[in-house]
Order: sequence, then C-alpha cells, then structure tokens
Amino acid sequence: MYTPASFELSTFTYRIVSTTGTHTSIPFLDLSRQHREVEAEIIAAISKVISRSTFVLGNEVSCFEAEWAAYCGTLGCAAVANGTDAICLSLLASGVVTPGNGDEVITSSISAGYTALAILQAGAVPVFVDVDRETLLVDPASVERSITQLTKAIVPVHLYGQICDIDAISAIALRHGLSVIEDAAQAHGAWRNESSGFDRIGAFSFYPTKNLGACGDGGAVVSNDMEFIQRIKCLRQGGHQAALAQPITGRNSRLDEIQAAVLRIKLGRLDEWNQGRSRLADNYDQILSSLEGVEPLKRNPRDRHADHLYVVKTRRRNELRAFLQNRSIETAVHYPVPLNHEPLFMLEGRAAADITVADEVSSQILSLPLNSHSFDWEIEAVAQAILEFERQ
Repeated sequence: MYTPASFELSTFTYRIVSTTGTHTSIPFLDLSRQHREVEAEIIAAISKVISRSTFVLGNEVSCFEAEWAAYCGTLGCAAVANGTDAICLSLLASGVVTPGNGDEVITSSISAGYTALAILQAGAVPVFVDVDRETLLVDPASVERSITQLTKAIVPVHLYGQICDIDAISAIALRHGLSVIEDAAQAHGAWRNESSGFDRIGAFSFYPTKNLGACGDGGAVVSNDMEFIQRIKCLRQGGHQAALAQPITGRNSRLDEIQAAVLRIKLGRLDEWNQGRSRLADNYDQILSSLEGVEPLKRNPRDRHADHLYVVKTRRRNELRAFLQNRSIETAVHYPVPLNHEPLFMLEGRAAADITVADEVSSQILSLPLNSHSFDWEIEAVAQAILEFERQ
C-alpha cells in the first residue's frame, strides 16, 4: 500500500566495528567531508562578498552564470533561487503554458516531487508517464502515448545522474510541436554522446546534496536561446518594473552572491568529484553484477553518468535494508511512491493508463551510500554486506 512520502532516509544511527577495532558507521551522505576540502577557499570567498556588501545578483552571480553556461556548452544561463523555480520559470518564460488553461505537461512518475510541483506552480497539469525497467528513466513510448490536444511540453528527468533518451523524446516533441525542458537537477556533469543536449532548456538545482551543491538553496536555467534567458532574468525579479510590465506573473527567485561564490569554487572540482563517484560506482558494479537477487540499474556505456545516486533493485528491499541497518550501513529510497500516487498529484494531475513499471519497481529500489567523498573501504563493506545477505 502506498504511503504519502516522496523521500525516505533511515533515521537511526548505526555502529559497526572497523578493522581497527573502533566503532564507526557508514553514512548515506556526509557533506562535512567535502566541505573540509574546500573550507578555506569558501570562507575566503564569503568574506570577500561580505566586504563588498553586494548580496544579490552581483558580480559573483554574473561570473557563475557565465562559467556554468560554458561548462554546459550553452550560450546563456540564468541563476534562480532553486531547482523548482528553474523548471517553473522555464515553463512560463517559454510561453507554452497559460496558467489555469488546463495545459498539460508530461513528466516522469519516478522523480522528486518538486518536478511535478514546479509544473503545478506554473499553472499547468502534470501528466505522469512510465519508466524504463532497466534504468528507471522516462520511457519515450509512454510519453508519446500520453500526448493529447492539451499537451504543451515535456519535462524529462535525468534521474540518478544519467541522461534519459533525450534524442527520442526530442523527436517526439518535434513531431507534436511540443517544448522540452530537461530536469537536470541530478545530472551535473552528465553527458550523452559527449554532448550535454542543453541546446533546448536545462533546469538545475544546487541543493547541498547535489553533485554541484551550494551551502543552501540555488538553481539555474541554461539554454542557447538568449532571448529566453533574458525573459528568465526578468521574471526572476517579478516585483520589478520590467517584470510587472509583462503578461506573465514572475517570481522572487534570485541566487544570492554567497551561494554563487561557493558554487564557483566547487565547479572547479566538479569533474574530479564526478570521476570519483564513477570509480566507486564501477566498484559496486564489479562486485554486485553477478548477483541474481540484487540488480544495479543499467548505466549506458556510451554516456557519461554523473552517478548522483547508486540505486539497486531487489524484491527483498525491506529485508536488505534492515540487514544493512543492523550492520551500521545507512541507505535511502529514491523514491518510495510514484508521483502519480501522491495525494496532491492524484487531485491536481493525471496519470497515463500504462504505468506498470514504476508501480512495480517503487517497492524494490534502494539507494546505497555513494558520493564524491565516500571511502573505498565503505563501498567495499556495503557490497560485501550485500553479498552476505544474498548468501543467506
């Protein structure tokens, strides 16, 4: 039976005995490790911002926008307050959605709730479609079957750090005259065939847990359409005169100078940190690939995976999770409830008739510890514990 939750993280503190005989635990995520690496640079950068006393939309934001656009291979970037606003403002600035008109926007049934929340905030109706069984990325065939006369846009989700089949989705959008806005909140540094694909519209979150995370909230929109980027920059200051002259209701959604300064420092390390994630994910793959009862999600070898999360499927998910808990290994579930079953979206959205995979796998998926600053021994310990579980 589904419960109304979109994210579940174990709330217990577990302890194991390490090889040195001391008591420790394997956290799902420990941001303090990353912070220690860049702490001195961040403190210095924040001090400069405070000395200049320009705190919103100053030089740090402008520089970060230019650097993030260059990294993504696009002409422009507009920094906003968070990833939800990045999607919402993209829908509004593109002009494809008229609030309250019943316009439909297709998105994945497996994602953080903020994807669909952004669609609602833009005044549109989220339409949920099924996912691919091996990757849990949005299924292009389900997208096409869900298109109606009310459909205006598609928001595909680059889930867990892997680019979805954006070529197929873009072809569908072209045939039906739809806009595509890519939810890249989990895909910082992910590429398809050595191309980011953000010549359309890419929406990012810089929430602290992301591959590129701020010390607070943040978001951005990237595109090669500079007129579109300028509309985002206008609408992010919805109370200013320029925005009030527009027929679209804007937002108060601005990235502050401190967060931009932090992101600029971390951006210089993003590729290195992602390489570390990928190496650890490969270690998991090598150990777990022979198992029958625990199946890692498929990673497309043609693409560069950002490895934001390492997710496995098992029909004994709850048993495995409890087993790992007892060995002081913290895990998470992304996401225990398909969005089409969340009460808010059941009331305000619409689900495709063919959602079967998402409903099935939502009770099977489990996120294992993996991030840029995980230790090799931690990955080895988690994998060995799963092997022990399977031998039972």
